[in-house]
Amino acid sequence: VLPGVRTEVVSNGIDVERFADLRHVAHEGPTVLTVGAVKPRKGVLELIQAFDTARRTRPNARCVIVGSLSDTAYADLLQAEIACRGLVDCVILTGRVSDDELMRWYRTADIFALPAMNDGARFEGFGLVYLEASAVGLPVIGTRDCGAEQAIIDGQTGWLIPQHGVVEALADALIRLLESPETRGQMGARGRAFAAEQTWERAAQAFIG
Repeated sequence: VLPGVRTEVVSNGIDVERFADLRHVAHEGPTVLTVGAVKPRKGVLELIQAFDTARRTRPNARCVIVGSLSDTAYADLLQAEIACRGLVDCVILTGRVSDDELMRWYRTADIFALPAMNDGARFEGFGLVYLEASAVGLPVIGTRDCGAEQAIIDGQTGWLIPQHGVVEALADALIRLLESPETRGQMGARGRAFAAEQTWERAAQAFIG
């Protein structure tokens, strides 16, 4: 810290227009989506475990995990967890996808969840993916003590849950959203409005100003 120097954090922006025309396409059951490289720091294992608990209230729910599977050891662990829990028919690991396919998954999703887990000095930075999900109109679930706190308005556009006891907290949050289309709609609408303000023009003006 330099004496007499005022500092200000200018958050990244998102390409709002990229998501502006996306409209939800109904699926036979609610879909929980996560997007990002499939690795421990993204909390994918914890998401699968929480989803297993949550789907007992909505057996027709599915969980779609979009992202690179280059960490093959972790991917194998996830596949084993999915098989062990009997989730083969409702948890999908897509691997890396094209932008068009990513947009299709966003359109069929009902909830976005990425329970990022701090790993020593490594942690989730600015929560760009949460803002992108909000721009689509999805309620978003992320964890505290990382970049998700800058991208989620807790209780408004989604929920921030603790990293300690994350599986139980995430399961509870998923159940609340799976059981309430009204809450999903309200949070999604607030998220879309919030994301619409997080443009690159806004970021540039803040930087210049």
